[in-house]
Amino acid sequence: MKRLLSYLKRNKITDSFAINSLFIKSFLRYHNLSVKKNDVLLKYLNENECYEDTLKHIEKMVEESGGNFNLETLIKMFEFVISPSDKIVNGAIYTPKEIRDRILDECVEGVSNEELASMRIADISCGSGSFLMDMTFLIRSRTRKSFKKIYTENIFGIDIENYSIERTKIILSLLALLYGEDDKFDFNLLCHDTLDYTSEDFDKNYKTFDIIVGNPPYVCSRNMTSETKEKAIKYEVCKYGRPDLYIPFIQIAIDSLSENGRMGYITMNSFFNSLNGRGLREYFDKLRFDIKIVDFKDTQIFKGKSTYTCLLFVKKNHSDSIDYSIERGENQKESKSEQLNYNNLSAEKGWNLNDYTETSFIENTGIPLGKYCKSSHGIATLCNKCFIFNPKEENENFYILEKDGRTFEIEKGVCMNAVNSNKLNSQVAFDSLIEKVIYPYERKDGKIHIMSEETLKGQFPKAYRYLISQKDVLSKRDKGNANKYPEWYAYGRTQGLNPPAYYLFFPKIANKPLRCVLTIGEGLLLFNGMAFISNERKKLEIVKKIVESEFFWNYVCANSKPYSSGFHSLNGVNIKKFGIPLLSQKQEDDLIELENRNDIERYIRKLYRCKSIERPDFCVNL
Repeated sequence: MKRLLSYLKRNKITDSFAINSLFIKSFLRYHNLSVKKNDVLLKYLNENECYEDTLKHIEKMVEESGGNFNLETLIKMFEFVISPSDKIVNGAIYTPKEIRDRILDECVEGVSNEELASMRIADISCGSGSFLMDMTFLIRSRTRKSFKKIYTENIFGIDIENYSIERTKIILSLLALLYGEDDKFDFNLLCHDTLDYTSEDFDKNYKTFDIIVGNPPYVCSRNMTSETKEKAIKYEVCKYGRPDLYIPFIQIAIDSLSENGRMGYITMNSFFNSLNGRGLREYFDKLRFDIKIVDFKDTQIFKGKSTYTCLLFVKKNHSDSIDYSIERGENQKESKSEQLNYNNLSAEKGWNLNDYTETSFIENTGIPLGKYCKSSHGIATLCNKCFIFNPKEENENFYILEKDGRTFEIEKGVCMNAVNSNKLNSQVAFDSLIEKVIYPYERKDGKIHIMSEETLKGQFPKAYRYLISQKDVLSKRDKGNANKYPEWYAYGRTQGLNPPAYYLFFPKIANKPLRCVLTIGEGLLLFNGMAFISNERKKLEIVKKIVESEFFWNYVCANSKPYSSGFHSLNGVNIKKFGIPLLSQKQEDDLIELENRNDIERYIRKLYRCKSIERPDFCVNL
């Protein structure tokens, strides 16, 4: 596919009509098909044959790829030539055939052929029409209805992009043609922003369906346009945090279902615990529909995309519980499936879906880690390359900084040490993680304030001269909104500016039990990674023993957000509910004094009333 895209760009074939024409002609030639009636296809065939060499080249690339030039290949080609900017803003992504099949099979389970023949089935973010193509074929094979009737009576699609609607028409037309049906079709395909679903002018023909399937847009909040954000926040599922675009699409799909209707989506699994997913969790808790979730955890379903997904099935009838299961790895299925009662799930705190009984026991033990000890993400300069550096050398008064072929002296008095704790779990010395950060702040009346430009220039002229050289770069922070900062050289955020008495440093993600560092906070800042912070050293010593244990790591593996290669998130939302037992002073002292890892593990499990160090209470290798 990359070769095809490169070829089209190299030959300046970027117009949507021209691309459609080339792909259609190539497909028809490959299958030896002719068109006489279908107006969607005919308009692309009336063009002259100036692209004959290109057609041959496309056919050759298909042959060399070893693949059959079927409709699945054509859909991949259409998806691949979508511009990168459109993919970012509209969240277009190809859904593998095996995933689509699973969704359709689940959504039509128990549906008779007679019922299927009269159902209204939709994809409200249809892209190039892969789900609609599959559903069309399913209906035809089970009911023997003509394609013309299926397109008129059963299949509906909505998409914000004209080219997507057009390509869906092409795919559905070619599907019919492959089975000998060459005709003019009346498609139920609407080019409209689905987020306008609640507006008065939204076409009522696209408001109620028996089945909705699809892959809602993968657009994170930071890539959404201001117009899209304004539309999204009108939905009740979008009232917390910064909701990603898939979240309102789930509500719209469910609201669009008829009584006893069904929805099948492949979508992000982040809504289980994220702040921006709280509104969706509240929505489910309020309605209590029959939900089935297949969680893929860290398995990457979409090639080349770091997305963490699940299958979400909803039947619009009442249920007291959610059916939850896990599937991970190539063809590996977790056999354990749980029925989780809505009453035992917290919309506010997040859904602990995995190993609910054991996880709930731990989280109800003692004090939640998030309340026992504060955590910090450190400073946020929003331009670390300007503020943070490793000195080439130093003398009594200055650090020597090299940047862009120039050498600068930076006064030591305006610098602090800064730690990147994200590298802690690798075998490196803590001192090697310490860099220097230019810190244009001062303490006044017990509070941290940005230095005035006059003070910075007068007391630290060399650092000021260096920052002046970086002024243009600094002005571009926050998408050009850095003019709102109290001074042009201020950090992008005010968090983490005041060092605590003690830090307990740890990485944001890890793939093995933690290695933490407990140290005094004076003169030290955190700029990457995480840290627990406190004015009580003993409290952090206790936390260190617990969070470095296998017991804690097992909890993380079972409940935190997974990443590829066995990594798991240690962000606050993933670990803050872990319970720290209420300890007597003797228990605190005993735990702190232990040095042997096995002794520590046994002691911690004893605190949590676990029977065995060898056999964790919840699955380690999920």
